Amino acid sequence: MMKMRKSNLDEQQELTLLRIESTGYWMAFWGTLVVLIINVLFVKNTISLMSSWTLFMIIAVYVAVSCARAGIWDRRLDMSNKTTTLVSAAAALCSGLVMAVSAYMRSGKPVGSIAAGVFQAGVVFAVCWFALRVSARAVKKRQDELNAEPDDTMNE
Repeated sequence: MMKMRKSNLDEQQELTLLRIESTGYWMAFWGTLVVLIINVLFVKNTISLMSSWTLFMIIAVYVAVSCARAGIWDRRLDMSNKTTTLVSAAAALCSGLVMAVSAYMRSGKPVGSIAAGVFQAGVVFAVCWFALRVSARAVKKRQDELNAEPDDTMNE
């Protein structure tokens, strides 16, 4: 078993290290997404695509579940229906565009490529919107649990 050692950093250094680690995490997260998009557009290697997708989803699910368990939604966005709709629309637009370009590069047929992009965007919008609404409810419930007054009847 690994023994935890006392930190050699003071509070300011700990905060600086947390900022550095946070920046590194987000660089890895968005970098993995960029690699995934490049793989979809230009690389025909399914193994490379699946490994990028798997890594991206592991990171995304870990952060989503950890934040929900802590009762944290987002630093800047609220849990409103408007925000859910806008975020879902942005995800749908991006994925639909990537799908349309990818389909066009494979087939060379503009109408079919646009149809594939529109279909992809519709599916992504619906799944993203539903997942965000369910997540928002779960986070709100967890926030209520964390903010609830402790039960004083335990000693009675």
